[in-house]
Amino acid sequence: MRHASLSELRHLLVDRRHLERSGWSPRAIRVAVDGGRLHRVRRGWFIDRGEWDGLWPESRHRAEVLAVAQSAATTRPVFSHISAAVLWDLPLYRTVPSRVHVISDRAHHRHSIPGIIRHEGAIPDRDVDEIDGLRVTTLDRTVYDVIRTVAGDTALAVADAAAARIAGEPWAFDALAADDLMHSLEGRTRAPGARGIRQAREITALVDGRAQLPLESVTRYRLHQLGFARPTLQMPIAGPNGGQFWMDIAVEKARTFIECDGMSKYLDPDLRGTRSMEQVLLDEKAREDWVRGVTGWRVMRVDSSDMRSIDAAEARFRAFGLRAQRRASV
Repeated sequence: MRHASLSELRHLLVDRRHLERSGWSPRAIRVAVDGGRLHRVRRGWFIDRGEWDGLWPESRHRAEVLAVAQSAATTRPVFSHISAAVLWDLPLYRTVPSRVHVISDRAHHRHSIPGIIRHEGAIPDRDVDEIDGLRVTTLDRTVYDVIRTVAGDTALAVADAAAARIAGEPWAFDALAADDLMHSLEGRTRAPGARGIRQAREITALVDGRAQLPLESVTRYRLHQLGFARPTLQMPIAGPNGGQFWMDIAVEKARTFIECDGMSKYLDPDLRGTRSMEQVLLDEKAREDWVRGVTGWRVMRVDSSDMRSIDAAEARFRAFGLRAQRRASV
């Protein structure tokens, strides 16, 4: 699976008129779709099926957004919510959008269109940005809309990624830059009455852009749900020969490090470099042994299946002696 930029997707997307000019008959297009040669992104727009199958869900939705934009007859839509999130290159943890989200004020509202959900509401100019020719809600407005309307684990993954986008890598984190986003979110969530505002306030209080991957955000969210105090992210540990190791999550009261083990660490050649998967595993074991020996703390690993629900997370934590009282859900 891979991500694709808007520029690449523009080359992959083809419309019906282009196919017909290239000699495709309507019947040939139907046969190609039914036979798995083409994927219909939306009415009149297609992508090679093999290319589509190789895309991450975020990139697939980005293609759907692009198809809507290129189908717009007169007005340029403003994309919002999770559709804006994928344009800002934010992750959609375990969320597969079924429709493209756009926003407009009531005066410009039109009847519903298949595959599109329209949000009515004021959209001031200061809340509109542009990404590669597409109109989109600003980063802070996008995060605010998303954290009110998706599941809490997805919401925190999106908000953390937005803070990381602004503030940079954990080892060179610009906290002042992240504060700008936080102040905006705090201001927006003070307004009463909006749908999902209680969850938005909860998520805003938890945001930490030092989370490198959605799994780290989701693990923190499960710890929060289970009543643990806020953990420390990316704790540095002095390594051998003057080096340094960065531990994903530190539950300090329990003297436990939690390492979030995405499979990309072992399978993605860009992350492995010249190392084999076996060498990556050996290096990880040596790193873990060093950290245990130097700190005296436990090191536990979790993957996506461990964090798929609060019950699964609780079982995993309890297996390592981590216990806390569950919080009431919002």
